[in-house]
Amino acid sequence: MDTQDLTAARTLQDLLEADAVLPEQFFAPRGSTQSSGERALMWAVFADGIECYRRFAFATTTAGQVAFLEAESWIFQNDWDWPFSFVNLCAVFGFDPAGVRRALLRWRQAHRRPAVRRQRFRPATLRAA
Repeated sequence: MDTQDLTAARTLQDLLEADAVLPEQFFAPRGSTQSSGERALMWAVFADGIECYRRFAFATTTAGQVAFLEAESWIFQNDWDWPFSFVNLCAVFGFDPAGVRRALLRWRQAHRRPAVRRQRFRPATLRAA
C-alpha cells in the first residue's frame, strides 16, 4: 500500500470514528486545482452524508428513519452525473466508494442494537378485569 492509499485510509478512518472535522481536513493540498472553498463544500457534503447515516441508523422516529433512508440512498447510488454524488466525492478525496460502503455496513452491523420488545404498563387494577 503506497503512502497515498495510507493517507486516504487514515482520513476515512478518522471520518468514520471522529465526531468533529478538523480545519486541516477542509483545505486542499498544495498544488490542487480546486479552490479551498469548493473543496470545503464537497467535504461538508460528504461528511454530512456519512454523519446522517451514522446518526439515524437506528432511529425510531419517522423523521429519523426518513433521514437515514435518504443518506443510505445517497451512499449506495452510483450516480456519476451529479457533482456532489457519493461516488464523485469519493473520487475527489481519493476514497474507494465500495470500501467506504463496506466500512459503513461493518460499522452498522457492529453497532446494531438487539431488538428490545417494549411492554405496555398496565396498572394492577386493569389486569384483574
